[in-house]
Amino acid sequence: MPMWTWTGETARRLRDAGQQELAEAVSDLPVLSESGDSVRVEATARSALRVARRLVTEAGTGEPEVPGLFGPPMLFFLAHWPMAVRVGALAEGERALKQAEAAAADEPGPETRGPLPVSALASAVRCHANVDARGTTGLRRELLSGRRLAGWERTPAWPGFVLARVDLLIDEGAPDRAETELRRFEHTATGTAVLDTGGVFTLARALRHQDRHREALATLDRLGTELSARRVGPREPALRRRVRFERARLLSWLARLGVCSPNEAIEALPTVEDAEAVPSLRPAWVETAENLVSLGAVRNDWRLGVRVTTWSRYFERVGAPGRGAELALAAARLAVARGARWVAVCSVRRAEELITHLGRTAEIRGDLGEVRSMITAMRPVEPEAPADRILTHLRSLPHDRVDPEHQAEQVNVALASMPHDTPLLTALGQVGRTLMLSDVATEPQWRHVRETPGDQKAALSLLETLLHDNDTAGVRTLVRTLAAGALNDVPADDPLAPAAPAVTAPTSASAAGQTAGTGHRAEAQPQRAL
Repeated sequence: MPMWTWTGETARRLRDAGQQELAEAVSDLPVLSESGDSVRVEATARSALRVARRLVTEAGTGEPEVPGLFGPPMLFFLAHWPMAVRVGALAEGERALKQAEAAAADEPGPETRGPLPVSALASAVRCHANVDARGTTGLRRELLSGRRLAGWERTPAWPGFVLARVDLLIDEGAPDRAETELRRFEHTATGTAVLDTGGVFTLARALRHQDRHREALATLDRLGTELSARRVGPREPALRRRVRFERARLLSWLARLGVCSPNEAIEALPTVEDAEAVPSLRPAWVETAENLVSLGAVRNDWRLGVRVTTWSRYFERVGAPGRGAELALAAARLAVARGARWVAVCSVRRAEELITHLGRTAEIRGDLGEVRSMITAMRPVEPEAPADRILTHLRSLPHDRVDPEHQAEQVNVALASMPHDTPLLTALGQVGRTLMLSDVATEPQWRHVRETPGDQKAALSLLETLLHDNDTAGVRTLVRTLAAGALNDVPADDPLAPAAPAVTAPTSASAAGQTAGTGHRAEAQPQRAL
């Protein structure tokens, strides 16, 4: 019995017993997780567990069950989804890894208290894949070994392990074996039903990794036709969205090969808002956009660069360096194509740092080398005005020529000759925040503040940049730096000198913000530079 079948039968039984809230939670949690709505997943799971535990207490059996209604498997099911959405739609890696591993370690045997419908071990495997899909194959193979999975083949959670093993084959560089494994299920009476839509998406991935893009597209088109013919249910919107992302990626590549028109890919391309809602789908959107940019079918401007950089930094923040490095390299290639040297250099530096956390890096280091060569071939930036007048020049430009990347180039050239000029450092902080490269923009600001801690304007500009980046550690370091500088400026014979200045850093409102409907931390929005 697949998990989705178990969910329907359990919800029906709860509904018949008058437990409407529990029935809705059992039905809704997998759907909300699939759509990436982690806020509602967390709230629904917490509320349902509270109701379930109250019923267990009232039953008074001394066991985590209500005889005739539910047992431990349902409690595990309710507790499973907050982590599942984090490692699934939100694509978290290191940030969720300790909790995922702890949950897997505490998980009972698959049939100790009845067949479990879901597995914390599967979530831990997916979390490792998020961290580094290629570098964790050995570890994941051990976690998915026959010894570790003994007994799970008789539970509703088994299809998830089957797909995890197939994904592992693809990450090991054997997509043909992955396809063979999936095709075996097509020749059984219940095979396709057991793997559900997950089998279709995984098959399309295996075909794409064999460069059989048209076959992958046909596979997704069949699923799309099937979804259109279904009665609209709660799962359909998320499934159709995922089909659109994967179709757009395939069509954009086929357009590069001249097999189809770029317009087909543009029409299939989901909105940025769709990609914002489900971080795991962002790499497909970026790959599609980059392919279409190479064909001249999509405008490559600084706004696209900001979007890709923001998403790269999201994966960096959640501990998914593989995806973060890939998007950083995409941001660098796009920046080179539009002549934005500073952005390209910053993106390559980010990719280099993230790659150090990966294993099996031969392929991505080859991509890194290609981008470095592209940057080396770019012409150096020519100053448009003397360094002491560059800000006046930039502010005099007409509105239609305002480009934060161009401003950043000119400000950096000026800083090369005036590295401690406070207005230039402030301007760099402004354009850095606009371009979502504030972490790089703070480097010259830090050098100046450490050498001249009494420069209040420079310190305030650095503070603003740190808060924009939600860098609480940087704020604490700045406070200590300013305090130490103030103490050093106090005459030794002054008996009334204070021990240290009272510096209070304001709280960034966005640090604790949640993006509505996604549950991941709100991304900073671009602001007008200079």
